[in-house]
Amino acid sequence: MKKEYLQLTVEELLEKEEFIGWLLNGNNKQIWETFIAENPGFKFKVIKAQEIIDMLRDHHDHLRDDDLIQIWKNIESFDEQVRNRKRLNRLYSVMRYVAMLVIVLSVGSAGYWIYDTQLKPYHYHYSTNALKGTNNRSHLILSDGRTVDLEKENSRVAMKGDQKIVIDNEKVIDLSKETKSEESKMNEMVVPYGKRSQLTLEDGTKVCLNAGSRFAFPTKFTGKKREVFLEGEGYFEVAHNQDQPFLVNTGEVTVKVLGTKFNVSAYQNDELTETVLLEGQIALRECSALGLLKREMLVAPNQKASYDKNGRSMNLRSEPDAYLSIAWTEGWLKFSEQNMNDVLVKLQRYFNVQFETDNKFSTDDLITGKLDLKENVESVMIALSDIANIQYRIEGDRIYINKKVNNR
Repeated sequence: MKKEYLQLTVEELLEKEEFIGWLLNGNNKQIWETFIAENPGFKFKVIKAQEIIDMLRDHHDHLRDDDLIQIWKNIESFDEQVRNRKRLNRLYSVMRYVAMLVIVLSVGSAGYWIYDTQLKPYHYHYSTNALKGTNNRSHLILSDGRTVDLEKENSRVAMKGDQKIVIDNEKVIDLSKETKSEESKMNEMVVPYGKRSQLTLEDGTKVCLNAGSRFAFPTKFTGKKREVFLEGEGYFEVAHNQDQPFLVNTGEVTVKVLGTKFNVSAYQNDELTETVLLEGQIALRECSALGLLKREMLVAPNQKASYDKNGRSMNLRSEPDAYLSIAWTEGWLKFSEQNMNDVLVKLQRYFNVQFETDNKFSTDDLITGKLDLKENVESVMIALSDIANIQYRIEGDRIYINKKVNNR
């Protein structure tokens, strides 16, 4: 910024690219500090503008300065149209630029930027493969495009350093031949209905994935955060790292942790995304369309946080039996006064079956009990029929149930 700029009005200064350059990199710091000293009323607006830039960088740390400058130019282009219709006061509020940013992004002037930074991370990291593959096996889709089947019902996968993946302590996959462009992509674990899998990430974090889940993860965590993507249900034991928070993205919400144990249920067809905390502390944050003005909820041990996708509302309640939420990791389904329909949905996913009920059968009844999922589906249904007072008939992968008739 040249010295004569000090003679320009605030309006003219805000139109100059030097303003965003100063906020981003401290360009011409001394000249701007002199200007603020001579115009103290401008300082508050500068602080607000800096907060906006910091917020964008914090939540979108892959944005380059060129991207932020382009966003600023989009704002200026929109603002020019406004000024052609009506001249505003010479002292512009920087907060008005925030409003313009929202308008510009929402009407599509920066539509690609929204897709690339907000919507793309959730959907992009998953392949187009259906959860139920041709051979109905769990499988890995590597960042270089290779697909690797997991042979066992409950496979164990571990990242070894940043070069190898070990499957069930037997099969080793070498990732050292990945190209540079491939390293930026995610690996994906796909667990179809009727299967489970366990994964150890390169930082030591352990993840158990339930039936009907997809999980995207990097070969190696880099940058300021450890970020993964989940669709379905997963239990996490996160390795502590104060300097690199762990983020679990589900599309609607993000769970942020430093090191803790928690369960996340985020199936696409469920109305609720639920997080139960066993140890440590987590924050549940709503993912807004623009990545700004997000609601956040702190969760303590033995609490359940729920997010209603339709009502876009959060709820927090005590969960004294928090351990019940992870009983599935040991092959059990334990429930206490739980809706019968919820239990059937879990069994459908776990055994890859479909329940059929007649119109007179109500699945709203609350039931309490435990089912040994290590048994076959026939044994599980025998136990459930005693718990819920039902009768059933199994035909292939369909199970027909109705209320047990009491004959006197």
